[in-house]
Amino acid sequence: MSGAKGAVNNNARQPNSFIYRFIPNDTHDLSKGGKLQVLQVASIANPGQPIVFHAGQADADILSQDVKDLHTYGNIFATKWITIHDTAVDGTTPFDSNALAKSKLGTPFKRPENGVFRPGTNFGEFFFTETGDTNNQSQAIPDFGGFGALFKITQSFGARRRDS
Repeated sequence: MSGAKGAVNNNARQPNSFIYRFIPNDTHDLSKGGKLQVLQVASIANPGQPIVFHAGQADADILSQDVKDLHTYGNIFATKWITIHDTAVDGTTPFDSNALAKSKLGTPFKRPENGVFRPGTNFGEFFFTETGDTNNQSQAIPDFGGFGALFKITQSFGARRRDS
């Protein structure tokens, strides 16, 4: 989902899409429900705080230090999975996963896609791309994800199964 354009950064978009994972109650029957979780990435610039979406602050988010840090090669971030919907608690009524991800402090990206787990890692390494802005005049070029990015998530077994 594309985010809002900035008023000043009118050729760039605010990060507004999330990385989700589903943990089924029964891996052989997904109709038995489970937990939907969103990825949360900890800020380097603001230790102890997650990188989050700020409603009505497109320009600030587009050129934030957190977005720049996410798009700086070699940076390493702490990550965790946050449960945003659990069918055992919340039932099966339709819901807005984007709104829940924001309310539970998930980390937004610029249109993530092409996710794949690295074979042989027991689902411990996950790679995905970020499309970035589709305007070659984006003010987010080159340091703030205007051209997109490639991300690698590496988590130990305990972190991969963590529920918050």
